[in-house]
Amino acid sequence: MGGTKNMIRGVIATSLYLTTTIIIPFLVFRWIKNFELPQIGQILMTQESYDTIIFWLTAFGILISGIAFFAFSSPKHSIRRGVFALLLVIVNCLYLWSYKFSGATEVIFNIDIPGFTGFLSLDLKQMVLTYMGIYFLMIILKVYDVIDFIINRKKIRENRMKE
Repeated sequence: MGGTKNMIRGVIATSLYLTTTIIIPFLVFRWIKNFELPQIGQILMTQESYDTIIFWLTAFGILISGIAFFAFSSPKHSIRRGVFALLLVIVNCLYLWSYKFSGATEVIFNIDIPGFTGFLSLDLKQMVLTYMGIYFLMIILKVYDVIDFIINRKKIRENRMKE
């Protein structure tokens, strides 16, 4: 019965990661690409930059969702779960890195108000780098978990057999 519960947990995790890493960013960037206020201006995004952003977000989103299934469908305190959790954090770092280098962190507003015309640029790279620092700390924690699971493998198996 534990295997079925783990599989359901893996499917739920995969669907959550699909929603948060592919569907929501796709809808947000599609909205940004088509956003326009008739009196004020628009957000500038070329078709090429939009295609690049969507490609990398989709590629890493699918990879994250697949790894999430294996990470969350593995038994608790297993080496397999620790390794897949570590891989999941590393691929999440690559996902954030793709935001930085695909051009998604630089938002340019074209403001065209009568009497005032100009550009407003928002650079969100520092926010992405802050998240990268948080993920680096998570990588250290996941490496510790894998080492702990390897060292205490016998105790974990004994406790699992008692349950």
